[in-house]
Amino acid sequence: MSIPNKRRRESAGDSYLLAVKRCEPFSQLNSKLARARAHDEPVLYAHILPGLDVLLCPVRGAQPPYPEIEDLRNACLDSIEHALEQSIGGLENGGYWYEANGLGFLIFASLARKKVLSEFGASGSTGQLAPSAPDDAP
Repeated sequence: MSIPNKRRRESAGDSYLLAVKRCEPFSQLNSKLARARAHDEPVLYAHILPGLDVLLCPVRGAQPPYPEIEDLRNACLDSIEHALEQSIGGLENGGYWYEANGLGFLIFASLARKKVLSEFGASGSTGQLAPSAPDDAP
């Protein structure tokens, strides 16, 4: 009787990152990348993963021709992967910034959305924040 070879088990972190790379919850990513590339304003992808947001920002001074959307998509997913390997505290306190091919990717915890959007000057016009009520409202 032969003994089967043991298969190497992936760690939980490895398998999570592999699942992220294979899954397609990022169905809106291409359109958001195209919008960020075409406009000079940040574009929010809220809840790209549960509890995780990405702010896509054109990098000042970037010149056309811009890379294909697929290249930008890969750079964004690589940035998300790298950010997930960093301290959770950093995600909650403003996030992690990456630049590639004329776009910046700020990966941050959804909890920090209001703070991040106000720092980047993002307004309700980008669909990120509803106007807040005054503090003295009854």
